Amino acid sequence: MTLISIAAKGGWLMLVLLVISIIAIAIIIERLIKIKKAALPNDRFLADIKESVDNNQMEKAIRLCSNIPENPMANVLAKGIDAMSISIDEAEKVAATTAKSEMHKLEKNLGGLATFAAIAPLIGFLGTVTGMVKVFMNIEATGGGVDISLLAQGIWEALLTTVGGLTVGIIALLFYNYLVGKIESLANSIEDHINQFLLDFRRNQDAN
Repeated sequence: MTLISIAAKGGWLMLVLLVISIIAIAIIIERLIKIKKAALPNDRFLADIKESVDNNQMEKAIRLCSNIPENPMANVLAKGIDAMSISIDEAEKVAATTAKSEMHKLEKNLGGLATFAAIAPLIGFLGTVTGMVKVFMNIEATGGGVDISLLAQGIWEALLTTVGGLTVGIIALLFYNYLVGKIESLANSIEDHINQFLLDFRRNQDAN
């Protein structure tokens, strides 16, 4: 008996869980790739940006940031450096706003993953209920006699949908928490680097 044939005994709710699991896996893979691309640039990149800003070469610094457009850190730096032409205070405000926007982009579709983590077990429990209903309907149809072969389909459905729902829900929840943790860690790192960058710039301005 194959895994597919076993899953098929779970009824149509197993198809719903299959669709949910496919979508959840797609979200997980897509977010993992996005977060990997969002990793902090190397120290050399940050040193080049700082050197350009210290030499008042703002356009060059922004151009360096544009070389990695999908990177949140680079995007925040570009916006902040551009706002420095107004004032350092404005640069801090723009950088903070941009950082929030970039983190919001990284959190895209995580709400859907959290929803799947919550509803998958419920769908499994629904399968348990419908499966047991079939069991009692079969018992009634046989006049109260117990025939395991007649009850098997309902029992299969009750057990398999529960297992399927819990499995999908647990995996979705684990990855949701993992992705949220990675994004929060990245957000803190970006905030620390940006604050230090702006602090160094302010010190240089005051020194001059």
